[in-house]
Amino acid sequence: MNWIWIIIRVTGLAGYFLLTLSLLAGIYRHIPRKKGNILAFHQIIGQVALLFIGVHACLLLYDTYQPYTLKSILIPFTSANDPILTGIGTIATYLLIIVIFTSDFMKAFGRSLWKKTHYLVFPLWVLSAIHGLFLGTDSQTIWAEVLYVSTTLMVVLSTLYLVIKMNNKKQGNVRVN
Repeated sequence: MNWIWIIIRVTGLAGYFLLTLSLLAGIYRHIPRKKGNILAFHQIIGQVALLFIGVHACLLLYDTYQPYTLKSILIPFTSANDPILTGIGTIATYLLIIVIFTSDFMKAFGRSLWKKTHYLVFPLWVLSAIHGLFLGTDSQTIWAEVLYVSTTLMVVLSTLYLVIKMNNKKQGNVRVN
């Protein structure tokens, strides 16, 4: 049994799941009277997702079945193994680093830039889902399909809720906390 490959799969799936939780917590923060400790959860889970994704990428260097080089991990679309989907994962990781970095230094960058870069979480999540769904070795299993379909439904419905709420806010129909 190839333990490195198992850990690569687990850390990739865990990173995707934690990223989804962080995204949903960020959206959930906009529900009136539900703020509580959601912000801290949102931030910590996003950082833990990045940690898992980093471990996922680093362990690819040690996989004996489909080894990756440092170049193929760090430079999008240079991998010998499925360069498009691997590159999509790399770009998603870079976007996550940008979102977390600008969040950690929001005061230095200013709220306006932070808010604009924070919306990168939506395309980075889509890229992560595409990367995992089409490149992941477990993607054809029922449980993985259920994971990707259910998380996609949750993110789409939550995003629609947020967009409708923001649209109502602009029209002055909703009180915002």
